[in-house]
Amino acid sequence: QITGENLGYFADGIGRCSKLTSLGLWFNWNQISGENLGDLGAGIGCCSELTSLHLEFNSNQITGENLGYFADGIGRCSKLTSLGLWFNWNQISGENLGDLGAGIGCCSELTSLHLEFNSNQITGENL
Repeated sequence: QITGENLGYFADGIGRCSKLTSLGLWFNWNQISGENLGDLGAGIGCCSELTSLHLEFNSNQITGENLGYFADGIGRCSKLTSLGLWFNWNQISGENLGDLGAGIGCCSELTSLHLEFNSNQITGENL
């Protein structure tokens, strides 16, 4: 079970892959709370050649509090054309979805976007 405490170290390693163009990570059915998502986003943001990103965080314990920091990193991937994010079966309330949208909005080359937030605690107030 991954708890997320060491995502920062993992992200540092990914951030050193400066020529990486495609990245897919599956962190499904773990115990990631989201506190370290910002570290992961920062590492991904160092991959300046990234054009395709696929990340799955289904069935974790993510509340959304750090989605903004995570999205800031993704927003630095200026060559990103395809993005898929899966956050199904977490505890995201929706309060920070605007921050996520703002980060994604910085990806001006994006032509394909897939987002999933099934079975969270989103009420629609912040959409």
